[in-house]
Amino acid sequence: MAVTSTLRVVLSCPDHPAYEEMVSELSNEISYQILGPRFRDRGDGNGSMLRLQNRIAHLMRKSPIGAIAYQRAKDGLLARHRDPASLIHACGHLVYEDHPWIGDYENANVLGFYSPRLLRSLYLTEHLRDRFLSPACKAIRVWSASAEHSFRSLFQDEQVCKKLRVIYPAIEFPPEALEPRQAGGVPRILFVGCGFWIKGGSLFLSALSELRARIEFRADFICDLPPECANYREALRGIVDFYEPNFTRPQLYQRFYRNADIFVMLGMADSYGLALLEASAFGLPIVAFRLNSGLSDLLCLSGNGVQVEPECQIFDSSGVHCMEPSELIRRIREDDHSDLVAGIAAVLGGLVSDSNRRHELGERGRDAVLNGALSPARMRTSLLDLYTQATV
Repeated sequence: MAVTSTLRVVLSCPDHPAYEEMVSELSNEISYQILGPRFRDRGDGNGSMLRLQNRIAHLMRKSPIGAIAYQRAKDGLLARHRDPASLIHACGHLVYEDHPWIGDYENANVLGFYSPRLLRSLYLTEHLRDRFLSPACKAIRVWSASAEHSFRSLFQDEQVCKKLRVIYPAIEFPPEALEPRQAGGVPRILFVGCGFWIKGGSLFLSALSELRARIEFRADFICDLPPECANYREALRGIVDFYEPNFTRPQLYQRFYRNADIFVMLGMADSYGLALLEASAFGLPIVAFRLNSGLSDLLCLSGNGVQVEPECQIFDSSGVHCMEPSELIRRIREDDHSDLVAGIAAVLGGLVSDSNRRHELGERGRDAVLNGALSPARMRTSLLDLYTQATV
């Protein structure tokens, strides 16, 4: 399928490499120019660029006027790079005005900088609606059926909804996932995250504390650990190895993914899940919360998940944020979660004790990211179709 126009991919310091990996899958068919700092070359290696990005996003969340001003400023700064023959692929929270473009969003929440207050602002939503209704906007790519639902809830104009296209994300298949795995031994559970409370770190460690009396296992906990929770190091000594989240992805693959038997992700604000695709590539069953977001959509497609009903989450039934992260963290820290912890421990215990089920679930997920709905080949075909339709 031939696409004659040059595609400009705009990356505004994304906080994961998904965009760059998605466009790299099309490098043989599309000529790309990536504008803005690249994920793999970001900053000075100590996270300063990410901290700057988060600081700017925090300021934008305070006012719809600020959010719109930021979008317009980004549009103006990138204007000089535009080629009249090009199609702009606008990632993250960016929208454009008079140049042919397609939008690319995890869900509608990113457009309001993940702020429920901004998403309820008619001033911002009308600004976004005008951009999406413009003939310059050729299509809106979203990452899941839940993401489409969030757009339909926020923008009920039929002309906006007609532009929505669900194209599930995929990643480069890690070469380490093709290496032979060691068989046997004590089952090993892997938890990878950044943001102890909102990623469910306290629930996970509490569940392991219950489980250790019933069954033998080991765990790797790769996440920040607040000082007030340092007691877990002693309570789970000999069972859990604690690490700060400072590893590169290849290091995670070599040291942890290829040696794990179960992957756990208990975030209550996850709209996507790069780690889900990575764990699936390594043939791992996944324990996760059932969320009103793309995370649960992807787990349904991968077929390797065991989902637990959460007591709270950041999404309402339409997939739109209904709670500020600070309120979610407060509830996680202060509420009693004994029943939820017992449920998580029961699910983990079932997987630890059943190697056949672990293998069956793992193979389903591996096939989904190699050959199925979450494979790079499926995403590549869908994106090429989208670009072709947008440039006709």
